[in-house]
Amino acid sequence: MPFASLRLKSRQGFQRACNRGLRAAKSDAVLFLNNDVTMTDAGWLDAIRRELRPGVLVGAQLREEEGHAEVDGRAEPYLDGWCVAGMRADLKRIGGWDESLVEPAYFGDNLLSLRARMAGMALVEARVGLRHLRGVTTAELTVRLRHAYDLNLATYQLAVRESRALAPA
Repeated sequence: MPFASLRLKSRQGFQRACNRGLRAAKSDAVLFLNNDVTMTDAGWLDAIRRELRPGVLVGAQLREEEGHAEVDGRAEPYLDGWCVAGMRADLKRIGGWDESLVEPAYFGDNLLSLRARMAGMALVEARVGLRHLRGVTTAELTVRLRHAYDLNLATYQLAVRESRALAPA
């Protein structure tokens, strides 16, 4: 199976870059992979391929714990955005990544997962042979990072509350 990549000439922010890749994709399946990962197993992509199908968003790490994704005391499951794959048609149908977020775009993966769940898609974890180095690309952005985090948290919390209001009782 061929594997294509897209390299942008300038920084456009994570969300916008992901959507550029989604729009440029020609294959049925699309994988979003951060630049701060290392491979621990050459067959890492096979685990994703096994789980990937229409109606499913696949990622290397499904998070369901309270804390980061908690809104009003309830945890919201999401796939950590450093390694996420889906069918191109599904990703386009749910609107891709939210470009309204402030960069660095924390909570983009939360919102992508929320949109997927609202569209009836399943979130599936695939144990891959990759290790995320966590925040290597944003380690120097302390004040700006905190500001973006706070703004994007408010956007995420509002989206969750709106989705809960739309959900059948």
